[in-house]
Amino acid sequence: MLVILLLSISSPVFANPGNFEQAKVTLKQIYQGHERTFYCDCAISWVGRSGGRVDHQSCGFEVYAPRGTPSEATLARAARSEVEHIIPISWVGKQLKCWQNGGRKNCQQQDPLFNLIEADLFNLTYAVGQINGLRADLPFGMVGQEFSGQFGRCDIRIDTKQRKVQPKADIRGDIARVAFYMADRYNLKLSRQDQQMFLAWHSQDPVSEKERQIHQRTAMQTGRNNPFVTGEKSWQLGFATSGIGLTAAGWDNRNDTQVAKVESSSKVTGPIHANRNSKIYHRPDCPNYQSMAPANRVIFQTISEAEQQGYRVAANCPAI
Repeated sequence: MLVILLLSISSPVFANPGNFEQAKVTLKQIYQGHERTFYCDCAISWVGRSGGRVDHQSCGFEVYAPRGTPSEATLARAARSEVEHIIPISWVGKQLKCWQNGGRKNCQQQDPLFNLIEADLFNLTYAVGQINGLRADLPFGMVGQEFSGQFGRCDIRIDTKQRKVQPKADIRGDIARVAFYMADRYNLKLSRQDQQMFLAWHSQDPVSEKERQIHQRTAMQTGRNNPFVTGEKSWQLGFATSGIGLTAAGWDNRNDTQVAKVESSSKVTGPIHANRNSKIYHRPDCPNYQSMAPANRVIFQTISEAEQQGYRVAANCPAI
């Protein structure tokens, strides 16, 4: 009994969110004590489970209003922080069949792997709401000098006509290393032009202490690293351009426990029994599947359904 207790204390519990909504809540935990937006470095004060208010004076942000006085809706969005995918989730989605058959909503409903990728904490950060809205899914690149000062002292330039977003120089390496991570981990296509740009950004903007701290917190939460931040991997031009895509059958040796569970969950027959008090679930092949008190039992039809609700597998269940 003592051995089990010690193990439970010393062994880390990794919690990879199962969907984007869960990821928003987890991201707030990662950024505790580092409450700043990514592109503008504005201070955030938390409001609600995952959102916050942006202090424009802390970063010199000015609301972008090219047609005169901004609307109330524009001002409201500029006042809040929003969770942002650094590498647009549409870049992932457009390489998947589920997206082609119904877009993001269809992928969320039909593809568990998409939900894991959409919730990948290494690709999530905070942005001023207006910037998140204007950026949308525009790719990164260099834009003209005429966009300088678009958001006051916040040095991000968004050219919606040419469909490019130029971030400030001291986060370009951060973005590059996230792009390498996403392409490498999920076997996604990265154009040669983007690879060249990101390699330059990676070289010009090495890993900062702030980037390292956020990475370490994310790694502690997920149980894995971005190897392009730690230096375990170095991107080579042409390294991952096949864009084979994401299917359970085509998944290679990424050593991701959660994805492995998604792949193998189809082998489980019968409902999942979960304990509403301990937040632990038991598959039909687990030793204590039938021993749970009915009053505490919650029934799920699939493993992914249970894990999306915050339950984790019992320690004595056999590996699948």
